[in-house]
Amino acid sequence: MTIPLDAAAGGCECLPSRRRFERDDPPAERSVNAFVLRYEDRWFGIEKQVAFEAPDLATALAMVEHEPIGRWAELSLDGRTLCRCGGEPDGAARYWVVD
Repeated sequence: MTIPLDAAAGGCECLPSRRRFERDDPPAERSVNAFVLRYEDRWFGIEKQVAFEAPDLATALAMVEHEPIGRWAELSLDGRTLCRCGGEPDGAARYWVVD
């Protein structure tokens, strides 16, 4: 089987064109914030601190839901405490309080 010369050189329509990847425009910068979560570990009872990046506060709060937060937690950005994790005395409901 012989492959046509133009297809072998990348002239096939099934492949993306080179011009698509050879742009002079720099990639758009996304603003990313460095958040710090301090919390009591639910299983070990010790204080832990986790630093992570997120584009905004809503995304950061969604990300910290995966941490084993015990009785307390606080989320800060650039050294400022943004919110604290609270809850009902019986442990029924957990919520974040904005400072």
